[in-house]
Amino acid sequence: MKKVFFVLIAIVCFGMTMGHAQKYGHVSINDIFMAMPGADTLQTSLQSYQNELESEYNSMVEEFKTKYAKLEREAGTMSSTVLTLRQQELNALQERISAFEQSLQDIMQEKQIELMTPFQEKILQAIKDVAKENGYVYIFDTKNLLYADENEDVSALVKKKLGIK
Repeated sequence: MKKVFFVLIAIVCFGMTMGHAQKYGHVSINDIFMAMPGADTLQTSLQSYQNELESEYNSMVEEFKTKYAKLEREAGTMSSTVLTLRQQELNALQERISAFEQSLQDIMQEKQIELMTPFQEKILQAIKDVAKENGYVYIFDTKNLLYADENEDVSALVKKKLGIK
């Protein structure tokens, strides 16, 4: 029983000394990102790309509407073979539109990842550098914290490392 008590006391004491030796910090990655040069142009680029995709989608829909209207007008004068071919063409176009519509979100997400990756890499490297230079064992993103002591906010150090004012 004394051994168990001694071991528990040793663990508690060891844990307390380890807890005091470790330094924790937090940053707002989103705030740092928004302060970075080029972040505003990234949003503009994404919006422009989305507009391009929407324009392509609208073009496909207009093509479908035009071909459908033409088919309805000329259906009575076509042979059954031509009518069947035109209907198959419309079905294929409708399937292409549907597939494009379903992939729009994935396409936008891929573009966002492509554009944001360089920013994320710079921010993460700056956080690592600040942690090493200032003796931090952990640096957390404030987005996931329920409480954070303002004295442990290292956002200013990371911004300085990135050359952001």
